[in-house]
Amino acid sequence: MLKHLAVAAALLAFASGAFAQDAYEQALKAYRAGQYQRAIELLQEVVSTEPRAEAYYLLGYAHYALSQKAQARAYFQEAFLIEPMLKPQEVLKQVW
Repeated sequence: MLKHLAVAAALLAFASGAFAQDAYEQALKAYRAGQYQRAIELLQEVVSTEPRAEAYYLLGYAHYALSQKAQARAYFQEAFLIEPMLKPQEVLKQVW
């Protein structure tokens, strides 16, 4: 029984990671297309399953693009709480 639970947990973790990666890629495409609200929706899905500093940072940029500066600041701060050594230029390379 424990073996089955371990396998199920591993499969769920893999599926969640794959879902998060797919949503992240879709969010990048939406951001590049100037669809900032759609990017926000997708990135929120990502961070709800896998809190990634890069996703929080892009959430900040998407909110900033929509002139939502308070939200942008909060997401930038969250990104640096998760990864204090985050290099914004590395995140932005993914976008462009």
